[in-house]
Amino acid sequence: MTTSSDSPEPATRSHQATSSQEFDRLFAHEQADNAFSQLVHRVDPQLPTGLGPFSFLSTSLLHHISEQLHLQDGQMLADLGCGPGGPGLWLAGQAHAAVTGIDFSAVAITAARHRAEHLSVPAVFSVADLASLPLPDESVDRAVSLDALQYAPDRTTAVREARRILRPGGRLVLTGWQPRIPGDERLPARHRHTDWHSVLSAAGFTDIGTADDPAWDTAYQEIYRQAITVPSERGTALAGLQGEARRRLPTAHLLRRIAVTAVRPAG
Repeated sequence: MTTSSDSPEPATRSHQATSSQEFDRLFAHEQADNAFSQLVHRVDPQLPTGLGPFSFLSTSLLHHISEQLHLQDGQMLADLGCGPGGPGLWLAGQAHAAVTGIDFSAVAITAARHRAEHLSVPAVFSVADLASLPLPDESVDRAVSLDALQYAPDRTTAVREARRILRPGGRLVLTGWQPRIPGDERLPARHRHTDWHSVLSAAGFTDIGTADDPAWDTAYQEIYRQAITVPSERGTALAGLQGEARRRLPTAHLLRRIAVTAVRPAG
């Protein structure tokens, strides 16, 4: 694993958004067949049972996130772009903490609420946009966002909202991808200029650290490779993942799989 600093990205850069309706469709398919979750567990059988991931998680990355959050007994975790809620519930449960999950997909939030009913973790899930969180100022101790903030049309606004809800000294941990060569035109536009260090800094975060690990790259690329080998029906979420895999695998070596930690300063 390595850590690094990142070169500046214009803080006002906007990004193509994926609609809530599109994610509703994807989450509905996943609820029906669990195809993505099964692929993730096939690639990494050591992941916790029942995690239900809808992001490119591995055991190593999940534990890194947990360590960086340093969530304590009784604290509140905000899961930003929580999807069906599994990883956030697991992180909170491991620490005997509570979780509040936010996602713009009503289908995902319904699934997260259903998942929480079977657990002892105090949890609340709400449909909302990451650029306008339905939480009071300084109301959570930690925040996590797994592969979700990259979909925000204005990442700086979304990150400022994360800072607003964090108590002074609170931590944000996010995952995503960054280009090995900034501006590399071989990459999808969403990733071409990504620089989380400058976005977080512009939003007022400090103590920003970026970590990567070759194992994290290997894991998400293997999920793509496994997806291509599984039979699927046209129009399903798995078919969509297969198309994404075929588009992204040829340029996957141009990206770093990263986890970024940042702190809302005290005072």
